[in-house]
Amino acid sequence: MSEIRFTEERTKDCEKLMKPDVRALLNLSLDEKVAKSLEVAKEALAKYKKVGLGFSGGTDSLVLLHLLKPILPEDTPIIFVDTQHEFSETYEFINKVVKEWGIKNFHTVKAPEDKLQAMVTRFGLKTAEFTTICCGYHKIAPMMKAIGDFGFDAFFVGLRGVEHEERAKEVFFSPRTSPNHIRIHPLLFWRKKDILDYVKKNNIECNPLYAQGYTSLGCTVCTDKNLDPNAHERAGRGVVRETVMKKLRDLGYT
Repeated sequence: MSEIRFTEERTKDCEKLMKPDVRALLNLSLDEKVAKSLEVAKEALAKYKKVGLGFSGGTDSLVLLHLLKPILPEDTPIIFVDTQHEFSETYEFINKVVKEWGIKNFHTVKAPEDKLQAMVTRFGLKTAEFTTICCGYHKIAPMMKAIGDFGFDAFFVGLRGVEHEERAKEVFFSPRTSPNHIRIHPLLFWRKKDILDYVKKNNIECNPLYAQGYTSLGCTVCTDKNLDPNAHERAGRGVVRETVMKKLRDLGYT
């Protein structure tokens, strides 16, 4: 992948990498995007018997949950992967959403141990090796185990193509292995503005971390504030994470 740039031009670069049929949807109105996303979701629900949805406490997954909740079976498992190093605001916000939105089948999954400090000592903080191994153990492995344990045929996630060059190449129905399942991306063609407009239109309360200057949320170890209003939305995630994204996604990362 070419050198990572945290400018708004990166969004345009991601758009150019999208599949033609996905890129063609970028300029739809918000209402048209909602309709298309629901069409994708309904197709998945008709095709797959056992589905789950990933909820991280970030705005993309929040919009996905809000959008799909009316059409999902009430007992659909909602999965939160706790890296054991989330922001306190994220834990509190997720608990609030689960309670106020009446989520009936919510599950928190996490790695059996917290190995962060040992990994920092061995690999150094925020190095490529640390990021890949730490995220692989604390975030990806618990999610993949949950997908297998629940026997999901398909798993909904709030991935958007304009966020990262590797994500830009995705499709709506993305086959995965270990375990075998289909990753469903109803928001694949949504821009950041679409997410914000949806939140505003539906008067949805978001994670308070965004008001503090964060524009993309992860765990406390690898997430910083993005204080430049002209920077790309993932500027607070750091260059290392962006450069190892393909490795992470090969392991199962969204």
